[in-house]
Amino acid sequence: MLSSLMMNYSVDTLKQRIEAAHLAGFIYQHQQHILVLQEPLTDQGETLSFFAQHETTSDQIGLQFAVKLDGNQLKFLIGATHSNQDRGYEIGAGNLKGEQKAFNLLYAFYNYPKAFYLVELPLFSNSAQLEQAIQEQLFSRPELNFIQTATKTNPRGQQVQWIKDYIVQQSLDMKVRIQTALL
Repeated sequence: MLSSLMMNYSVDTLKQRIEAAHLAGFIYQHQQHILVLQEPLTDQGETLSFFAQHETTSDQIGLQFAVKLDGNQLKFLIGATHSNQDRGYEIGAGNLKGEQKAFNLLYAFYNYPKAFYLVELPLFSNSAQLEQAIQEQLFSRPELNFIQTATKTNPRGQQVQWIKDYIVQQSLDMKVRIQTALL
């Protein structure tokens, strides 16, 4: 059923379904095949903040989400922006290459973006596949090692890597909301 469902979508149909589900305040169409959810919304219509800051290093991660129509397949894209206190380098939208250009770098950060990373996987993949894709395409990057040290103690007294958990949970929630809007 999913394969026949995906073959019937055009970018216009995808955009109409996502708009009808009120997943974002604005949907930016990049070229003829990517829809980026700008100003993502909660189920109650409030603006979501996809932003996390490390408590000791001040490194920040911002997330954006998009849907890509790739031939007969729908892809889920996660755009991750990394910012920190280093004033030596700031990335501008003009520095993005290929499909990265679909994402807007204008976050309300304390610091300007220094790097941008793109995670891509099939939209209808399961949660384990999503977590694996994020691990391989984002968390394994040496320049993002600060994510490994962002820990908090949960109510059971266990140390958890809260930024990792946050990124995975926010990505899973948005992927499921997009899937639901398209069914």
